[in-house]
Amino acid sequence: MTRPPGTTGDDTIRFSVLGPVRVWRGREELLVGPKQQRLVLAVLLARAGRPVSMSEFTDLLWDGDPPASATNAVHRYVGTLRRLLEPGLPARSPGRWLARKAGGYLMHVDAGCLDLLEFRALVERARRCSAAGDPAAAVDLYLAALSLREDRCAADLVSASGGHPAFVMIDHEYVSVVREAAETASRCDRTADMLLPLRQAVEHDPLDEALVAHLLGALSADGKQAEAMTLYLEVRRRLADELGVDPGPELQAAHARLPRRQPVAPSRGEAGKDGGGRTRGDSPPAASVPVVRPAQLPADLAGFTGRDAALRQAAALAESQDGALRVLAVDGIPGIGKTTLAVHFAHRVARDFPDGQLYADLRGFTSEGGPAEPGDVLAGFLGALGVPQHRIPASLEMRSALYRGVLAGRRVLVVLDNAWDTNQVRPLLPGTPECMVVVTSRSRLTGLASAHAAQLLTLDVPSAEEATENFLKRVRGCRPDLDAHQVRPIVERCGRLPLALAVVAARTAAQPERTPAQIQAELADSGRSLDGFSDDNLDNDVRAVFSWSYRTLGPRAARLFRLLPLHPGPDATVTALASLAGTPPGETAADVGELVRARLLTVRQRDRYRAHDLVLGYASELCGLSATERAAALDRLHDHYRGTAQAANLLLRARDRQAEALAPPSDAAYPTPLPDASAALDWFVAERSVLRAVVESAAAHGDVRTAWELAVSMQLFQQRLGWWHDWAATMRCVLQATRSAGDREGETHAHRGLAGARYHLGDPDGALRCLERARQGFERLGLDDDLAQVLHDIGTLRYARGEYDRALRHQERALRLLRAGGRRHRQAVVTVDAGKTRLRLGDTAEAARLAMAAGGIFRELGDLNGEASSLALLADVHRANGEYVRSALCRGQAIALARGTGRPVGEAAEPLEPGDARLDAGDDVGARRARAEALKHGNRAGLPVSVRARRRPGRPGARVHRPASGRDGGADGPEVMEAARP
Repeated sequence: MTRPPGTTGDDTIRFSVLGPVRVWRGREELLVGPKQQRLVLAVLLARAGRPVSMSEFTDLLWDGDPPASATNAVHRYVGTLRRLLEPGLPARSPGRWLARKAGGYLMHVDAGCLDLLEFRALVERARRCSAAGDPAAAVDLYLAALSLREDRCAADLVSASGGHPAFVMIDHEYVSVVREAAETASRCDRTADMLLPLRQAVEHDPLDEALVAHLLGALSADGKQAEAMTLYLEVRRRLADELGVDPGPELQAAHARLPRRQPVAPSRGEAGKDGGGRTRGDSPPAASVPVVRPAQLPADLAGFTGRDAALRQAAALAESQDGALRVLAVDGIPGIGKTTLAVHFAHRVARDFPDGQLYADLRGFTSEGGPAEPGDVLAGFLGALGVPQHRIPASLEMRSALYRGVLAGRRVLVVLDNAWDTNQVRPLLPGTPECMVVVTSRSRLTGLASAHAAQLLTLDVPSAEEATENFLKRVRGCRPDLDAHQVRPIVERCGRLPLALAVVAARTAAQPERTPAQIQAELADSGRSLDGFSDDNLDNDVRAVFSWSYRTLGPRAARLFRLLPLHPGPDATVTALASLAGTPPGETAADVGELVRARLLTVRQRDRYRAHDLVLGYASELCGLSATERAAALDRLHDHYRGTAQAANLLLRARDRQAEALAPPSDAAYPTPLPDASAALDWFVAERSVLRAVVESAAAHGDVRTAWELAVSMQLFQQRLGWWHDWAATMRCVLQATRSAGDREGETHAHRGLAGARYHLGDPDGALRCLERARQGFERLGLDDDLAQVLHDIGTLRYARGEYDRALRHQERALRLLRAGGRRHRQAVVTVDAGKTRLRLGDTAEAARLAMAAGGIFRELGDLNGEASSLALLADVHRANGEYVRSALCRGQAIALARGTGRPVGEAAEPLEPGDARLDAGDDVGARRARAEALKHGNRAGLPVSVRARRRPGRPGARVHRPASGRDGGADGPEVMEAARP
């Protein structure tokens, strides 16, 4: 669903009538319904808060011949619109938006919800600025207003409305504002800023001389003198042919102000005619050209199948009649089937263009030679349209003007295949709305969309079902024995790329003795080689087609392309590719852009790019990378992911850990900059599949340390998002790799990581076995800090099993190691957990001492959450001793500290409500107050604390007794096993 500009709230209703009639609720676009219902809404919006009479509705809907039931039908349409805009509105209620007025209806709208009123408000502000002597500010406001218009008013209903006066007046209002804005812009040297609105306005009214004069000035100010001159010549010809007049003084003055870079054709009646009576330099009148109906389309593909969505979009454009030239620009990677689709569609709609079909291969990407010159293509088109060779002008501008003149009023379909860029296509566009143009290109022709309102259509690989059906249709005549189940593996080996499917299907049909299994095995044996997709016809060879794009690349982009197969993941960012290439991200971004334009990379989403498997296969075949260069590139790539993952991991952890030093990346490796924990988590989510692939790739290439360090850095992210199976899979991969490589440190870390995954997957026994192996490994390696973490983990699991004595032994040993190593924060965390275990064992005095010791460390470190957790433990100790008032006071202090951190209450010290202790102390009023406070803050933060407060047993005045060893259920035990640090 698309979202309109200016929408912020989830329930905001927003209407648009400056273009297709559309309605949004928040981010969701609403389906307005059938044509007549949309017309009712359109005229209500066009009236912009003024009533629409019943007769106007009926005239609009039934063209002056309404049925007897017309009034009831209008009431039904309005009722349906009411329910659409306000789904919960009771029957017969007036509602917020639609109201009965003067025997009809009106729509309550303002500038905040209707683009037409916002347009008018901005225009009024612009006029006030202009009157106040600030034309620059006025131009900014005019441009903001004009940018709201997408198309003609109610553009999707133009044919149905028959040019309703309300819609026509709004279009005239837009043109009038463009003229005002252009006049204001001319007073402050902002003429060039008006180029796009002026183009759109002139397309709407091409013989408005004042508008054309302003457009000439804007084109000239933007350095487009040739286009300005061509426009003037065309308008002058149309004025003469259609109205029998010469340009007026304003247009002639604008023409006179154009810089003269070439001789300008004199106006009619001036001296200087050639021997044939034709003005030198002027284009011949279209009427003098004989009517010829070209039919240049190549043959359609027999058995074309699929591409239903693309064909529907193209057909909808062909059927539109909005008064503008219809242009469809199809783009996609090499071999995706752009030409096949364009030709098939052209044959489907050829009957709708009875004046002919033109076709040209613009040779944007070919095996030899450069792109076709537009002037040469125009000469061919003009000849096909019946213009004698001696009457075809020499210059590109004049040929283009003559071409548009010849096509004026004619219904011709133009197919421009394999375009290089927008500049190559622009001179080949007709100037009449009766024509349609279909362009194919490997580049996305956004310039056509912005300047000529072209619809862009990007082809992706077909679905598995479409590709399979396509393959079967190609071979059915020779191989009727094949079915979808047999050919599906072949289709997937082809990457569903239509060109590859065509090559392999042709070979399959020509070799009926080969079974589908043999063909699939042949493709599989070739690995990333393209030998399995070669063709005797080199023009149809997959390798050759890719080479046409590769040859357009500059040296840097070509080198990056050759490195792409080294990246193991499904997609990559610019910084990852910069590290792969060893070039700064700014330079790499330019190289990536070059690859995207050549369609050797495709944009998957913002700053994520991918290449088709067969494109990567072609890149793998290219020479030019030594073993040393490949190894260095892999090292840089691994450093990129390892360094970014370690930085992201530290951002997700407690503040004291963020100060830990990171290993510097290797030269020319560029970790992704991450400003905060939120960005770190987003990065992990976006790179999830890539990171797992990098772990496996590093392990396979013998870079075992990168594999296990990256896997360790991913653990906390996997734990927080509940991706236990990913966690377990990466740890099993590095465990196997480290064992094979004899990397004892990595193997030990892998055991500890696998323990965490197993614990969260519900296998505490397996987790304990892995932790014991990790404990033994860290003891042998003398890594006391890591050993302390493992001992803490073992203590946590023993506590959860109720084995408090064994838990305490591991916790106390961890504490001794942490004190010796100076790990103050971790020491305080383990001290709190040891205190909880002491409390379970009934040793309240030692539990209190540990709580106070931990609190002192947390205060020293400035960790308010940690201090709150130590106070919560102390509150439990007081309650176990029957000191209910002191317990309640401690809990209140813990709550205040936790809230002071700005983090949700209960995240670090859980549970914190003092209501239970107040009840135990007999303070019913205080208990109610504490519960109310817990509910208030819990509801605000969306925390489970509110649920716990609601579920507390007892009524006011009832005392709740707890076991002396702590709160029931073990909810106050040590924190659940935490993922390992890097």
